[in-house]
Amino acid sequence: MDLKQKSGAYTTAFKLKVVEYAKQHGNRAAARHFGEPSTECTLREWRKMEEKLKTFSKTKCNFRSSIAKWPKLEEPVKEFVHNHRKAGIALSTKMIIIQAVRISKELQIHDFKGTASWCQRFMKRHELRMRTRTRIAQSMPDDYEEKIINFHNFIIKQRKRQNFEIGQIGNMDEVPLTFDVPSNKTVEARDGNKLPPLVIFKRKTLPKEKIPSGIQVHVHPQGWMDEQGMKLWIRNVWEKRPGALLKKPSLLVLDSFRSHLTEPTKREFQMCKTEIAVIPGGLTSQLQLLDVCINKPFKALMREEWNKYMCDKNQHKVTNSG
Repeated sequence: MDLKQKSGAYTTAFKLKVVEYAKQHGNRAAARHFGEPSTECTLREWRKMEEKLKTFSKTKCNFRSSIAKWPKLEEPVKEFVHNHRKAGIALSTKMIIIQAVRISKELQIHDFKGTASWCQRFMKRHELRMRTRTRIAQSMPDDYEEKIINFHNFIIKQRKRQNFEIGQIGNMDEVPLTFDVPSNKTVEARDGNKLPPLVIFKRKTLPKEKIPSGIQVHVHPQGWMDEQGMKLWIRNVWEKRPGALLKKPSLLVLDSFRSHLTEPTKREFQMCKTEIAVIPGGLTSQLQLLDVCINKPFKALMREEWNKYMCDKNQHKVTNSG
């Protein structure tokens, strides 16, 4: 093996072989025999490490120390992980890093960067593992290709017949979130404009807290969109879009959720001159623009904010259930 390769590529067995030869014939002779090293000190370093090398696996190449560089930092981080898992709160590596950075500032550890590699080593040192939740993929209908083509044809015909302006074509979708953040409903017009969200709380009464301006609030015992919620959304969100005051004809793409298609909801749409295009059941993943392009980054941003909030949990008031 040529010593011109980087030292991290050499196995323990090879290094011990070079060290033994160097002890008998000298470093220069070993360099000539095995190949010139990239630096003159390589062989000397290996000879200093001889006893340590003998304790490693013969096939091991890298010898990164498993000793924590910041042990005073890792103890409270480990306690943070333990407490959250004990409380049944899901943890991500991002949450661990955020908490570690916060603790490092409290301990005035200025050289801690909170990198992903540190987190991996931290988890390995403390025997922590990531566990991935699985989900069952939605089955596509047998005639899904025909349904997709029919839906596209319907949109094209409606556009030609009504001559909808680009800014009057919208897409609406519910976004359920699986933690203590309410479900959101949002709309994006074809020209890229985003309309304000309607936040649906899973409760029976409106929250007493002050709601930020520009956000509509609705409540439902199961956190679902119902007829009353649709009426609120149509009147306070959809009818406030640019061009709505002029009663311009519009087209709204939405899925086949029950509350979207009730007679009272249809009458509300008719009153504001809105045609609806209903996505066939089972084809949301193919035809729902918001679901395909917006919901994933939206959930990622919400999850990041949630991670920060959970790291600061002791600074917030919580319910009896946590």
